[in-house]
Amino acid sequence: MTTAATTPAQSAAAVETLKGIRIYEYSDLVYWWVIWFAALVCGGSTYLFGEYIQIGDKSLKIHTNPWLGIAFLGVMFSVLIFTQLRARGLHAVIFLMGVAIIGLTVHIMIGWSAIFDQITLIKVHMNLAFYVVVGVVSFIIWFYTAIIHARLTYGVVNPGEVGWHSPLTGQFELYRPLNFHVSKRSDDIIVHKILGLSFLGLGTGDIDVKFDVPGGGSQHHVFKNVWRPGSKVMRMESLIER
Repeated sequence: MTTAATTPAQSAAAVETLKGIRIYEYSDLVYWWVIWFAALVCGGSTYLFGEYIQIGDKSLKIHTNPWLGIAFLGVMFSVLIFTQLRARGLHAVIFLMGVAIIGLTVHIMIGWSAIFDQITLIKVHMNLAFYVVVGVVSFIIWFYTAIIHARLTYGVVNPGEVGWHSPLTGQFELYRPLNFHVSKRSDDIIVHKILGLSFLGLGTGDIDVKFDVPGGGSQHHVFKNVWRPGSKVMRMESLIER
């Protein structure tokens, strides 16, 4: 009679399957990394290639190319708008088709070169201090949202258990769920794919959790803007099924 030896890799995998996970969700402010990064790029360009102009008794450093300010405003307003107006599933397809139709119509009837020529007539110039202030403020807000606030309340999934933990208030709720169902909601193309850095192997998404509570009642929670949600959904399923 022979017995199969357990390899270190197998034992490590077994221990890993027994370990619970934490599900951190983030507010839409987590995507403000785009704003402070754009301010960093524009501020760096202004610092390196800008020119000083005199306004009153102050000398301000400003980049002479108006496209720099226009591009920054375009990035900033795009983040603010698209993080509030989501396009999922069929709506995303309709949105992309609408953008393509509008773009083609403008190209045929007017021409994009004429549009760009008109835009450059709008002289948008920000001085170096503007980019520094916007960059610092948006970075502080992003850092608090992504690093601190998300750790104040998070989901907990252990083998056969699911719950929520709030270190700030000391509250801890844990359930042994019945009829547990977890699924990943359809992604928003711009927010989850582009702003969530899906092309770098990251990506964000929303996880929908539903289950019945022993003794009566049910729980429903949506974890929003979770990093790498696909792998977490699979992990949650394997833990609850144990």
